Amino acid sequence: MEKKLAAWLLQRKLARDTDEALGYAAALLQGQFPEEMFAANERNVNVMKDIGKITREKFEPYIMEKVATAQKMIAFWEENPKDTNAIFFNKTYQQNFGEA
Repeated sequence: MEKKLAAWLLQRKLARDTDEALGYAAALLQGQFPEEMFAANERNVNVMKDIGKITREKFEPYIMEKVATAQKMIAFWEENPKDTNAIFFNKTYQQNFGEA
């Protein structure tokens, strides 16, 4: 699940590269919030659209909720690989991690 969550983070532009995404994913899956993730996303326009001014107090619960939703979506996409979002997700995964 770590690589899949990392691919999701990359797809959502919440991580800048594969190594960063893997580090964030590992921490998030353990229920920990990586402080460097906040610093890297302080000016993330997509996040600002959702929560307004990005503060640690707003960003951490936002990310934890998004990760929970992502895990459900990834499970759905595994069961429904022909879903349009699954196709795009799988392309992102393959570009960054090779075949599943």
